[in-house]
Amino acid sequence: MSFEPLVPPLRFSALQPGLFRGSYPRAINFRFLKRLQLKTIVSLTPDPITPETDEALYQFAQEEGITLIHIECSKEGGGKRKKRDVPIDYGVVVKALEIMIDVDHTPMYVHCLNGGQVSSLVIACLRKVSFWSSVSIFTEFLTFTNSINLQDRTFVEGFHAEIGLPRNKASWIWSGLSKDVVGNHPTLKFVNSNEQKYSGF
Repeated sequence: MSFEPLVPPLRFSALQPGLFRGSYPRAINFRFLKRLQLKTIVSLTPDPITPETDEALYQFAQEEGITLIHIECSKEGGGKRKKRDVPIDYGVVVKALEIMIDVDHTPMYVHCLNGGQVSSLVIACLRKVSFWSSVSIFTEFLTFTNSINLQDRTFVEGFHAEIGLPRNKASWIWSGLSKDVVGNHPTLKFVNSNEQKYSGF
């Protein structure tokens, strides 16, 4: 009796119910990803997934009814170098976060090329939105990368933005926090679809 193993993508992890991260999916990962019943794949990569760039992955998404969302990012810097540029800007992070906290897009798989620096920077900013401590944020960051440098830390610690809240935001994003705490985030402003500052749950 033949048995096909379930092979997750490199650096795969479940971040929250219905939200997963990892590296660029390969054909060997498709059977595993199929089990997740994904609705959305968010690609934080230089190029989108198309029939021309990756016919196999594009076809897999079509067959499974998965929406492909591309948010253009630069290539990750080498993890072994002492100085490593931050390959994304805050605009990229905001786009990604607004999708990631929208329940209508879940179950969702978020990936960069190698599941390392780019994904980790976006997830670190997601944790900041959820009021995680810096120690917890950077501990998780190091789980998926070879190192963290001053540029990475400065990028996450300095993350400031206005984030649009979806109609159906994830319940875990501010679990246990009062509306006063959320409304007074030190560096982030949350805006509902009517463009009014977020003031309640």
